[in-house]
Amino acid sequence: HIDSTQIAKHLLVKDGSIIRVFMEGDPIDYPEPYEKVNMKGRSVYPGFIDTHVHLFEIGYCNKSISIDLTGCKNADALIVKVADEIKTFPKDDSLVIGTGFSLEYKGDQSEWTLDKLRGLDEATAMHRFMAIDNLGHNMIINSRAISDTGIKDKQDPPGGVIGRQTDPVTGAKIPTGLLREAAMSLAGTQLFKLVSDSSIKEGAKGLFKEWSSMGYTTIVDLMGSPAGRMLKPEICRSLEEEGNLPLRINYMYTFFSLDELDGVEAFRKNDTELVRFGGLKLFVDGAYAAGEAWTFWDNEMHGIHYVSSDADKNYNINDIVEEADHLRMNIHYHVQGNMAIKVVLDAIQKVYDAKGLNSNHTLIHMAFPTDEQITQMKKFYTRVVATVQPAFWKAEEHMEEYYGDKAKTAYPIKKLMNSGIPTGISTDYWVSPRDLCSPTAIMSVAMSGGGDPENHPPLTLEDVITGLTKGSASTTAIPRFIGMLDVGRKADMVVYDQELSAIDPKDFTKDYPPVRSTWVNGNKVYEKE
Repeated sequence: HIDSTQIAKHLLVKDGSIIRVFMEGDPIDYPEPYEKVNMKGRSVYPGFIDTHVHLFEIGYCNKSISIDLTGCKNADALIVKVADEIKTFPKDDSLVIGTGFSLEYKGDQSEWTLDKLRGLDEATAMHRFMAIDNLGHNMIINSRAISDTGIKDKQDPPGGVIGRQTDPVTGAKIPTGLLREAAMSLAGTQLFKLVSDSSIKEGAKGLFKEWSSMGYTTIVDLMGSPAGRMLKPEICRSLEEEGNLPLRINYMYTFFSLDELDGVEAFRKNDTELVRFGGLKLFVDGAYAAGEAWTFWDNEMHGIHYVSSDADKNYNINDIVEEADHLRMNIHYHVQGNMAIKVVLDAIQKVYDAKGLNSNHTLIHMAFPTDEQITQMKKFYTRVVATVQPAFWKAEEHMEEYYGDKAKTAYPIKKLMNSGIPTGISTDYWVSPRDLCSPTAIMSVAMSGGGDPENHPPLTLEDVITGLTKGSASTTAIPRFIGMLDVGRKADMVVYDQELSAIDPKDFTKDYPPVRSTWVNGNKVYEKE
């Protein structure tokens, strides 16, 4: 399959790239010498691209230092699980990281209180402890970590909230250990330095192999979150040198203000075949599933936002977009609500009207785009693109509490694709559960409308394949070299035993049909035993 519609009979590959495509009926005249690879009647597709993922950051949460808190949906459950699991850790002051819990949030308040902090302190004893929720947008730290990072004396940063509770005796506002959105970086930037490179490498290596086994040949790894930058591409390059990197990595530079762009040019100078600098990542608003989308209407949070059009220069979206485009750097924007989308598109429009666009601008997530905004995006041609997550239709349910009836129609993916805007499909793991991350799991969700086709018009198989290949390629640093099996493109492929179009949509699962093999640069990097 050259793409989602065209089918070829043979491909001729040299030095990792496709140099000839033979269609049905074309005379076969391979040059000598050559090596023939017989796929034995199996179906070959362009390698899939996960254009928004956090595998490298999750590598920080190696099993040797982390506790899986998935399923802990209240403060007491979190404390009990930590107290039980931490018994197996060395009795010292090392860092322990929890992942995957979920709480309900109300502004700067939640069920996480000073009483809960005291319970966590008792459970964690000497350890420094931090836990990141299933959204990656909220953090809880214990008193030892509060002290080490100086949270007590810090103010709420733009786009962030430090949870505090009034001491009934002194009247002082005391940090509870809850950090939301940009406030996470006040602790994370310091605490993540305690994780060794060897631990990060081992954790990331396992995830890279898993994504390769699912048929992904390229990922856009953010290497950063509201918890701060976790930017260590040299670890990925070392895996490449060892022959242990089974996919391409486009890594991003997460930044929060204009002054953080100083020195970013240096990242352009160290690209290798598999590890490339992909550009910039900017958070504009907060997590949709925590009620933090920045919308035209009031919601519980009224949208946490990091930057705006009327902020001072350092956090002014107009100045940031102008500088990013001046640097000719691909930039990805986290935008959920229609107000967040508006301020970004208005800033892009100003640059476009003044001098045209030099960079590609990727809008991520897009829970509530308006029809007018979709039309505006289309006018920028391929300079403004999107990446979306059909799995969110399943993973982010019960949002009526924050958005009312509007939640039912969040993520209008089919409308974006039908508009002609280049649109990639991605996982945003770990926000999407692992069970919804394989391309075939995405097909199951997308082709059923997430089980709610009335509100989520289902995608076709062609839509999903395009989104996972050519659409996603448009958001990367090398859009002209991946995403299709055509002349001049990289020979990145995923192989199945059968045609995906021959499978009933309801039969797709995370494991079915299984990937038979995955190829990068014409080399087999994974084969199912």
